[in-house]
Amino acid sequence: ILSTLLALSLYIPLCRQVWTGKVKQNLATWILWCVLDVIAMGTLIMQNGNWLLTATYVLGGLVTSLCIARSKNFAWTWFESFVVFLVIVCLVVWALSGSQMATIASSLALVIAGIPQVLDSYRKPWDTPIFIYIGYSLANVLSIVGAKNWSIEERFYPICAGVLCLVIVACAFRKLWVQNDSGATLNTPCSVP
Repeated sequence: ILSTLLALSLYIPLCRQVWTGKVKQNLATWILWCVLDVIAMGTLIMQNGNWLLTATYVLGGLVTSLCIARSKNFAWTWFESFVVFLVIVCLVVWALSGSQMATIASSLALVIAGIPQVLDSYRKPWDTPIFIYIGYSLANVLSIVGAKNWSIEERFYPICAGVLCLVIVACAFRKLWVQNDSGATLNTPCSVP
């Protein structure tokens, strides 16, 4: 429950920053995350697994996607199209192999879908809300700790999501050493663009 409350509270500043144009996020990544979270949530519910955090991510991902779309600051490339293909593969895996394999496939596809956001965070770390992603990392850790046992339906999804968030945080910490678009070196991870 604590991981869910933390994740919900993080969407408020993220959406506000996206809405006002202070940070940029990858629309394709957020849409794909939302779809993959729906798949993961469905499979976890069917297995009586740890699904509450995924439900939060579905709701937050939907609102965040709408905020990004409203900002009109997004692009769709061949890679996003490839990830859509992976989402379709997840649906087929779910239909053919059952919920546990679909949990694995959708969790791994979630990581792959995050690659455009990772690349954006690496290229322009000043556009990444670092404390938001640190919070998501913490929410995933709390979900792992609060799981009932060491099983795929309890811990695989938050482990995958947590690793992805930590990679985004690591890319965002580059803002300590790189210059932003205006040429100013950002020398503190606390600075929020």
